[in-house]
Amino acid sequence: MPLHVAVIGGGASGMSAASRVKRLLRDRAEVVVFEKGRWVSFALCGAPYYISCEVGSLEELIHYPLSEFIEKRGIRVSLETYVYDIEAEDRVIHWQRRDGSKGTYEYDYLVLATGAEPIVPTAWMQYENVFAIHSLDDAERIRQYLARSHVRRVAIIGLGYIGYELAESVKKLGKEVVIIEACNSPLPKALDEDMAGYVTDHLRTQGVHLVLGRKVECVEGRDCIASEVMLEGGEHIKADALIVAMGIKPRVELAKRAGLKLGKTGAIWVDEKLRTSRKEIYAVGDVVETVDLVTGERTWAPFAPIANKMGYVAGSNIAGHDMIFPGVVRTSVTCAFGLVVATTGLTEREAVEKGYDVVSVMIKSRTKPRYISEDTRIWIKIVADRSTGKLLGAQAIGDESAFWRVNIVATLLMKGGKVEDLFYCDWGYMPLLSTAWDPLVIAARRLFHLLAPKSSR
Repeated sequence: MPLHVAVIGGGASGMSAASRVKRLLRDRAEVVVFEKGRWVSFALCGAPYYISCEVGSLEELIHYPLSEFIEKRGIRVSLETYVYDIEAEDRVIHWQRRDGSKGTYEYDYLVLATGAEPIVPTAWMQYENVFAIHSLDDAERIRQYLARSHVRRVAIIGLGYIGYELAESVKKLGKEVVIIEACNSPLPKALDEDMAGYVTDHLRTQGVHLVLGRKVECVEGRDCIASEVMLEGGEHIKADALIVAMGIKPRVELAKRAGLKLGKTGAIWVDEKLRTSRKEIYAVGDVVETVDLVTGERTWAPFAPIANKMGYVAGSNIAGHDMIFPGVVRTSVTCAFGLVVATTGLTEREAVEKGYDVVSVMIKSRTKPRYISEDTRIWIKIVADRSTGKLLGAQAIGDESAFWRVNIVATLLMKGGKVEDLFYCDWGYMPLLSTAWDPLVIAARRLFHLLAPKSSR
């Protein structure tokens, strides 16, 4: 008898897990994926570029066609199928298709890859011109609505990564954009305020109207059309369409039904092999918490590269190939209007809150020699522990090199690297690509003077 493996969720982590099990076990495993939407293996991160019409069709956001999984990999895929219950003791799931048909599936192993869902007040969604973006269907609805001639001003509620990227997407459609953020600076979870100021200035130079430090009280309208965003204090902002980008939360309803343990972050608790509190049930991707390798604490990091790796590890373990998922350092990147923002590890604010003896430097530097290019600036902030010299985090804002420079720090964070490791990193130099004194090395050199004597050079 083949091993019966059910996967709930056809996104990055779910399809990665399903594919890994079939690759290792082949005919010795029956793998069935239940996906409530119309697609599997989709690139939701590309949605802003579909909204701006830079991506022509939704099909371009599909990593692999359905035939790749069904015909080549031998995975059964049930689209538009909602799993509404799990009987964990009997190892049975209950599903319902869009056409109303229902059924059950008995599994030996189950993988929960239910992802996350947007945080949106239910009352706001009564209006047909208020949108959240967490599926390709959402992207399609937004694109179609913004194409209407009467839509001239779009309000984006929330200035995290999605809000930042959507600002450029909507501006490219020729619309006026206003962003409302409850915190006093943009990208509040990713950047310290001293770094975020450069993002604020950049957005304003691009004609984006920012309303910072103001919470939304309610959305008002009539005849199913929202027309105003009411802020605390009585101020109101008129808009023809609203996109809510206030953040996401793990989708854990099924996990609760199965009686699985949730972690302190609110996501599903898993061990280093990505097993839940029931050993035959694994969980992967945006629905689970993992270990922060900088602090050793549990954290929630809903990013696609992490989800893919989790699926690979879980699938390997189900197939009997022992693998461990070590944890994360929460590396992320975004870009809008040509300005890249990349971060890894802890911000200075987070490090202070967690009790570290914090030291940091922030520098503005060139990424190429002056004789090559005049306009190659980057802002870098490095955070470290004063007494030990241990690296805690990094933030970079600038051209594309901000992305790979933060990735270098992320690699060191994964291994518990120190400031001196950053200084002595042996990377290449070529005038067309970099400077002899790389901005990261300059930052590390300045940190030497601020560290405790036993950690300095």
